[in-house]
Amino acid sequence: MIASSAPRRVKFGDFVADLDSFELRKHGIRVRLQDQPFQILRLLLRRPGQLVTREEFRMELWTESTFVDFDAGLNAAVRRLRDALSESAEEPRYIETLPRHGYRFIAMVEIEAEPVIAQPDVVQVAAGNAHGHGEVVARTGVGDQGRNTDSRNTLLLRSVVSACLLLAAVAVAVIAMRSKVFAKHSGAVTHINSIAVLPLQNLSGNSAQDYFADGMTDALITNLAQIGSLRVISRTSAMQYKGSRKTLPAIGKELNVDAIVEGSVVRSGDHVRIDVQLIRSDNDFRIWGKSYERKINDVLILQAEVVHSIANEIEATLSSNQRAAQASARPVNPEAYDAYLKGTFFYQGPEQTLGKAVEYFKKSVDVDPDYAPANLGLGESYAMMAYIGQGDMPAEEAWDKSEFYLARTLELEPDSALAHTLIGMNRLFRRCDRIEAERELNLARQLDPNDMATLDYHSYFLLKTRRGDEALGEKKRVLESDPVSVGTNSEYGLYLFELGRFDEAVQQFQNTLELDPNDSTTLSRLGMSYAAKHNYDRAIDLIKKALTIHDEPIRRRLLGTMYIHAGKIDEAHAVLTELIELSKQRYVSPNLIASLYALLGDRVQAITWLGKANKDDFPPPSDPDFDNLRSDSRFAAIEARLKPRAGCEFW
Repeated sequence: MIASSAPRRVKFGDFVADLDSFELRKHGIRVRLQDQPFQILRLLLRRPGQLVTREEFRMELWTESTFVDFDAGLNAAVRRLRDALSESAEEPRYIETLPRHGYRFIAMVEIEAEPVIAQPDVVQVAAGNAHGHGEVVARTGVGDQGRNTDSRNTLLLRSVVSACLLLAAVAVAVIAMRSKVFAKHSGAVTHINSIAVLPLQNLSGNSAQDYFADGMTDALITNLAQIGSLRVISRTSAMQYKGSRKTLPAIGKELNVDAIVEGSVVRSGDHVRIDVQLIRSDNDFRIWGKSYERKINDVLILQAEVVHSIANEIEATLSSNQRAAQASARPVNPEAYDAYLKGTFFYQGPEQTLGKAVEYFKKSVDVDPDYAPANLGLGESYAMMAYIGQGDMPAEEAWDKSEFYLARTLELEPDSALAHTLIGMNRLFRRCDRIEAERELNLARQLDPNDMATLDYHSYFLLKTRRGDEALGEKKRVLESDPVSVGTNSEYGLYLFELGRFDEAVQQFQNTLELDPNDSTTLSRLGMSYAAKHNYDRAIDLIKKALTIHDEPIRRRLLGTMYIHAGKIDEAHAVLTELIELSKQRYVSPNLIASLYALLGDRVQAITWLGKANKDDFPPPSDPDFDNLRSDSRFAAIEARLKPRAGCEFW
């Protein structure tokens, strides 16, 4: 017969929890649940219907050496557990909160015991003797005759049974060992050529720390991407799954990756702990998992340890540059690092908040002037301000600041691929020096061949230097590593638009809006594509919607031009008035206002506003919107003052 042992699998509602393998499944599909929330579930399931006190949780899961604030940590972990079970504290179906005391599991449970090996061809029966003790009697079908004379047979049988059990135990051990070897050397681990790092969960009990968890996720992605043999999904695509309830196999299929890294971050005071696990995406097999704890000033060392462990598990080789970088990882100033992560959070947000990004990057540099990543963040933010016309300063001033901080970055880290990339783009867009720009971009690609950001910028260089087919080819590679990124998909549509492939551009932008119907940049670009097809009414609707989501002067000017082309002159004048009023509150490129006046045929106002322009303001005097001013001698004088640098004529 089969005897019972300690519970291994517990069924409740639609769920089954495997208490040994730390897996929770719903209708047979694995539910994503981190280690600590599962530990809480495990304790509750072992005592269904009974109170498990907060003190018991603390003693079991929060040892004396653990630095995390217990109350915040427990509350956050229970909240994650409830999310996985699709219940709320107000209407619990499984976990009842007993305020100030603890928690109780209130649902009906069904315990599935782990079987033990039965004795072959032997039925065990407990027979009581005169003293009330049970005695095992073996029935072999021979009967009870000659019990005393069969004692030797009984002893022999017991010996045989013991031997069988011993052999069975050895067999189980061998199978277990072979399973481990198989897991290490079979499809469970090998052939992992692609990986995605899902957003690490913030278990600090404070949603204001989300930026920290996002920053740790970003660091793991960046460091793993330096492994030459590994394709790593870019941050923007990975972040689409923040808070997602999709199964790991579904996510793996969407991203077309072999494995997924997921985990959590807990930050408390000057310490940080990260729990990570590596899971094969096609079968939900948990390959590896580990926890790391460090002081916050050693966070770079912690990140290096995690990446090194993952590389070992998938049998990948770190590059010599990566090994050197990890070996030289230095402690960071916690305040500078914290401000840097906040700056990155705002720079990489759905709608770039460049002003806030600059504010935090500056704070980081003020605390530690030698912190290269913060200097690089300032260089990139100011370059973006100059290029897209966002911010409260003229483009020329933003370009100057960008070049200063990028040069400072290279003083601190001469081999920074991204710094060389951004310097190359500055050379292109500000200096119009295509030769120097390409030299810097090629150097960046040599320094870090696997960096998708470097490849992405290079593809845009190709696009702007009229090498469209090459540009599209490189952009496709970027899209492969960033398949569900709204930004990357939208930019691919922009490439098609700039190459005059308007029908394809419209389709690409529509596909992008399926990922995010409210992405203002994509809405504007789709509007531009419809305008290129002379469907101005549709273009106007799209750009107006984009403005309700994210209002920028350059987008208002775009709406004004659409009104003019559609013959809606009163509406165009209303946009002009709005821009003029806005220019009294913040810097608005005078060229934006001048271009609308020029299209409306008001030469006097157009010339007046152009007279206020700075070099590098958008749009430049060479823009077709100013064509009807070219015969005016006053425009010629302004054009001479704002004349583009040598080499910029190709714009």
